Formats: sequence, structure tokens, C-alpha cells
Amino acid sequence: MKSVLITGAYSPLGRAICTQFLSAGYNVYGTTTNPENHDDEITTLVVDITREAETEKALSTISELDVLVNNAGIFTSAAPGELTLEDFESVFAVNLRGLFLVTRKLLPLLEKSDGSIVNISSMNSLHPGFGGTAHYDASKGAVSAYTRSLARETGLRVNALAPGLISRKALEGSDLERHWKDHTVCPEMMNTEELARTVLFLAESTGIYGQTLLQDNGYCLY
Repeated sequence: MKSVLITGAYSPLGRAICTQFLSAGYNVYGTTTNPENHDDEITTLVVDITREAETEKALSTISELDVLVNNAGIFTSAAPGELTLEDFESVFAVNLRGLFLVTRKLLPLLEKSDGSIVNISSMNSLHPGFGGTAHYDASKGAVSAYTRSLARETGLRVNALAPGLISRKALEGSDLERHWKDHTVCPEMMNTEELARTVLFLAESTGIYGQTLLQDNGYCLY
């Protein structure tokens, strides 16, 4: 049975990705920082992936791996002149440092299985966000750049998915939802199940290396 590790496994997108891989017959490992998160179908690893020693220890329990999905990430917003150093560093700590630490630890297993990596970037890596997101956009731009170079340097199928605005109840009827609908080819926000299917496709595809696939219902065309 093939196996996959999904970081941030209990976020809305993380859960959808877990479900997709379970349906495809994978053995699923998932990371979380919340010890109360639990799912009988997932081997849950409680770990703060921004901490090197903690990450090394937690991931040492995995002996075989075919796919790594670096999904864990955080988002904050503030105008560039008002952004605190703490907010800036916290975003880069999870979105880039954590991704690096997990990837570095699991590379030997993925090289042994000729596996693949899917990193979750963002449409903001390719297009300015909605304001107050320069630091977040930069972190996701770094994810896409890391993806390209990692594929070149390891020879593994390393790719990234850049989702558009993901649908959630908190956004229903908001100014952001109205802006989205006025600036996309398809006015719907992104569905986590559809994004998860794309993650599985990238994980199992052949001939695709170092790409960031934009799935944004046409937002970046405007």
C-alpha cells in the first residue's frame, strides 16, 4: 500500500486532501499542532513543524513514504508599514521553514520510493493579493521557487498547487466574496474537494516537474 504524509491535515483543505488519498487506497499520515485532533483512518502526528528537533523526532516514526503534501500554512494580513516582525516571521516560519524541515527529513524515503511532493502555494504567489498580504504573498512565492529548484536538484516529481480563494462560511456575503465574483471567469470560490483532486493528480502524474499549477477560477486573468 502506498503512503502519504499531509501536513496541516486537519485544516479544511487538509481534511479534503486526506479524504482524497484515503479513497485512492493510500495509508495516510497527517500532522497537526492540536493534540485533540483525531481520526481513526489517519495516523496523526502531533508536531510543530517549525521546530527542528520536534519535527525530526515525530517524522522518524515513518519508515516508508511515496508522497509528501506540504499543506500546512498560515495567513495574516496587515499593511506593509504596519506589519509587525512577529507576524512576518510567523508566516515564514510555517509556510517556508516548516515546509523545508519536513521535506529535508523525508527526502531519503521519497528518493528511495521514487516518490513525489506536492506543495501548497497560492494564487498570491503569481498575482497581488487583496491588500495587506505582501508578506504572505512573498512566502508563497518562495514556496513556488523552492518547488522548481527542488525538482531540478533531486530529480523527484516536485510540483505545487496555487489555489484561489477557498470557500468558507465566514466569507459568505462578505465584501471579499463580492470582489471575487466580480473578478473571476467563474464566480464561485474554490471548493476543497476539487482542489484535493488536483493534489492527487499532481502526486500521481508523470512528466510534470517543478510546476506551480494555478487553480483559481480565472481570477489571475484580471
